[in-house]
Amino acid sequence: MARLSTDLRSKYIYQAVGEKGAAAITAAAASGAYARIVDLSAFATRLTEDLRGVMTDKHLMVFDTTNRPASSVASMPAGEAGIVRADRLPGGIGYLQIDGFANPWAFKPALDRAMAGLKGSRALILDMRGNGGGDPASVSYLVSYLLASGQRTTINSIVERKAGTTELRRDFFFSEPTPVSFAGVPAYVLTSGNTFSGGEELAYDMQTLKLGTVVGEVTGGGANPGERISIGHGVMAFIPTGRAESPVTGSNWEGRGVQPDLKVPAADALATTLRRLGRVPAAATIEAASPVSVFAPRTVALKGGEAMLRRLFAGRTAPEADYTLMKPDASEAGRAALAATHRRLQPLGVPQAIRFRRPNGFGFDEFTLVYPDRTLLVGIMLDSDGRFIDLIGPDPSK
Repeated sequence: MARLSTDLRSKYIYQAVGEKGAAAITAAAASGAYARIVDLSAFATRLTEDLRGVMTDKHLMVFDTTNRPASSVASMPAGEAGIVRADRLPGGIGYLQIDGFANPWAFKPALDRAMAGLKGSRALILDMRGNGGGDPASVSYLVSYLLASGQRTTINSIVERKAGTTELRRDFFFSEPTPVSFAGVPAYVLTSGNTFSGGEELAYDMQTLKLGTVVGEVTGGGANPGERISIGHGVMAFIPTGRAESPVTGSNWEGRGVQPDLKVPAADALATTLRRLGRVPAAATIEAASPVSVFAPRTVALKGGEAMLRRLFAGRTAPEADYTLMKPDASEAGRAALAATHRRLQPLGVPQAIRFRRPNGFGFDEFTLVYPDRTLLVGIMLDSDGRFIDLIGPDPSK
């Protein structure tokens, strides 16, 4: 409680709001409101509810990392780096479903392959109905495909608070060259009430830059990115330390969501868009509408994943994790993730074999660990320099 209150006061993007949240949970604790809660997950959920009640920020969350799902690796979404599918629909319509924006070094090559398959489309549908967010650099890279080549455009900026101060700094996200261009191609962004954060940014950017039409439902309303912070006892908090700020509007979609140009139920968004493009859809689903898929996830691991796993296993008997596997300026949450990985691997022996399984939709590469008596699954994420970011699992392989 003390650590969470301190971090809210020193790191939350709006200082006064952070103070308000910290004061609320401190008062609740003093009144005995949490005294009867003995389950860690229930306590984290209650803190999240209380903080959101006074701070109204859907990014803000407290969660228990000690209570992981039994099959967290196997339950990860399919796809690659957030890209689920790309299809050529009748009438020269390109369709791209993205459920998340992974780190750009994983996202860019996957997007390049998908967009190459859609080259020559007379219209483009970007399905963000299941997109929960991700890296703003990856969002900007997708937007770059719709902008004229040779023109550097400011797409978005993130204003961040320097911890412990009222000082703010701004990071800009610009358009980049892309292998093919869809500049001038009519584009449609499909949204739902579950479209959140980076998925909303894509819709907002396309709308404010006049690059496309948003079709579907009002989005979730989360525009404040942040960081995971360890607050003790295996509990983490996601605290928004920044806010998105459009170069066009000087504002964002926080608290109100992106308002669609064509407001229809999310389930009808694809069919509505196809009719607008002069097609008569046989059904409202992409599975029924698509005769040709042009994207498949890669079948080889990103460089360094297997080698990093072997280093982690080699060092598992040491009393502490080897933090040289990370960048020197790694976040506290990143260091906590490596420490947790070290603890989980300590009881295991070195596997007989490590085999690449697949990439997943969150930017992890999944591997199978083969032992004489069992097979386990893990997912590992590295940065662009091959340093450790995170690991999920190990879980039993089904």
